[in-house]
Amino acid sequence: MPKFVLIRHGESVWNSEGRMQGNLDPELSPRGKRQAGLLVSHLRTHLPRSVGAIYASPLQRAAQTAEEIGRAFHLPVIHDHDLREMHLGTWEGKTVAEIQASAPEHYEQWLEDPLTHPAPGGEDLRAFERRVVGALQRMQQAHPGTNLIVVSHGGAIRAILCFALGLDIRYLFRLKQNNTAVSQIKLEGRVRQVLLLNDTCHLGPDFSPQRSPGSQSQTTGPQDYETTVCGQ
Repeated sequence: MPKFVLIRHGESVWNSEGRMQGNLDPELSPRGKRQAGLLVSHLRTHLPRSVGAIYASPLQRAAQTAEEIGRAFHLPVIHDHDLREMHLGTWEGKTVAEIQASAPEHYEQWLEDPLTHPAPGGEDLRAFERRVVGALQRMQQAHPGTNLIVVSHGGAIRAILCFALGLDIRYLFRLKQNNTAVSQIKLEGRVRQVLLLNDTCHLGPDFSPQRSPGSQSQTTGPQDYETTVCGQ
């Protein structure tokens, strides 16, 4: 059964600031570029050589990470607009602290149940789920029986993992996704399996999430989502 290797992009300049990204387009930070290099070294050793294609979000932080992987596997990167991060409306570009100061109750409600309490002006969570899962299913149809690499964002990967686990999308914040984390799933008909979740062993002590300077969002699920997940 072929695998989907799901990879979250490296740290962006806004990840390091605790700033919501959503559909906005900051590039990788110097630290994120180093994370991507460590990721590629890990994938060369541990991934099967029979990778059929590499797909990525067109947003810079994911595209730059995917290009590093593409060079290592001698494959072009296919950009899919539906792999973009969730749109976070008026919260995009703001720091967590700014959002908490202006709308503390709404922010906490969003973390607990983003389906009932979406970000102001943001994307409907069910529509986001359909968009991301639809992209996954198109990849599967285009490359039957083939291992695929998908480089995307924390929120998008969590949505895919919720689909694989049969978990309601409203609970996506219960799943951790750090920068350059590797997850793996298998899909065959109605059979869905999660084989690996949020693996960052390739980063080592100097680049691990716990050592990320100024990024408490890397150590907590909710804040990780925006710094690390939705602003991915």
